[in-house]
Amino acid sequence: MQKRQTVIYKLVHYLFFLFLIALVLYFPSKIVTYHLVDFSYQEITNEMWIEDRCYYPGESENDKYDYGKNCKTCQQIVPADADKQDFYIKEGNKYLIGIDRLRKVYLKKKPDFFHIDRFTGGELHILDYDTGITCTYYSYE
Repeated sequence: MQKRQTVIYKLVHYLFFLFLIALVLYFPSKIVTYHLVDFSYQEITNEMWIEDRCYYPGESENDKYDYGKNCKTCQQIVPADADKQDFYIKEGNKYLIGIDRLRKVYLKKKPDFFHIDRFTGGELHILDYDTGITCTYYSYE
C-alpha cells in the first residue's frame, strides 16, 4: 500500500512538472509569435472594432478634429460584422470586397496581447476610394 501511494505521488508530481514546463514554454512562444507575425485579415474581422473618426481628403490626424462631420460612409461598415454583412477582406491586396465601393484596409496598430481596459490598443484605417474618406476604428474587447 505504501509503495502504491509513493508511485501515485511520483506520477502526480511528474505530471505537474510536465504541465508547468509546457506552460512555461507555451506562453512565451505565443507572445513571440503574436508580436513577430502579422495579423491575417481574417483575424482582423474576428476582432471587435469601434468607429472613431473619419478624415476627408486633405485632412490629417494632426489637424483639429471637427466632430460635426458627416461620417455615414464609416458607419455603413464595421469590420467586426464582416460575417453578418456581405463583405470580406481579400488577403492578397488588402482590399475590402463586396460592398458597393472599393476600400483599402490598413492595420496601423495590432491589438495588444495583454490589455487592461476595454480598448485593446488596435487601430485600423479604411480608405474609401470613391469619396477619399479615411475611417478610423479602434479595437475593443
